[in-house]
Amino acid sequence: MGYRSIFAAALAALVLAGCGSSSSGQPAGPRSWTLPQFLRLSGLKRSKDGLTYSLPNNPRCVARILLRSNAEVQTYKNAGDVVATNPDKSAGVRVEPGTPPSCKAAFTQALARLK
Repeated sequence: MGYRSIFAAALAALVLAGCGSSSSGQPAGPRSWTLPQFLRLSGLKRSKDGLTYSLPNNPRCVARILLRSNAEVQTYKNAGDVVATNPDKSAGVRVEPGTPPSCKAAFTQALARLK
């Protein structure tokens, strides 16, 4: 009977451990991207002056600020800025005021490749 209770306790512990896992597919803890990774995966191109980034298929969609970590994304969102992000919110761009609304969707689609 002692073995049954040990087995039951171990099984219960495994079930409870599984309940605590995230089903969102997001990695635990902070995540960040290097600039080369960010640009390569998103397809954003740096302008000749090096101050802005744009999408080749949407030249009107220009970003001045790249957000390359969970913390940076959260900081800008908390400040009330419009931010386009990848699904796990570990990368994003600040959408400039006056930018066409379609640009947020275009940036979001490009950033979805950062996984």
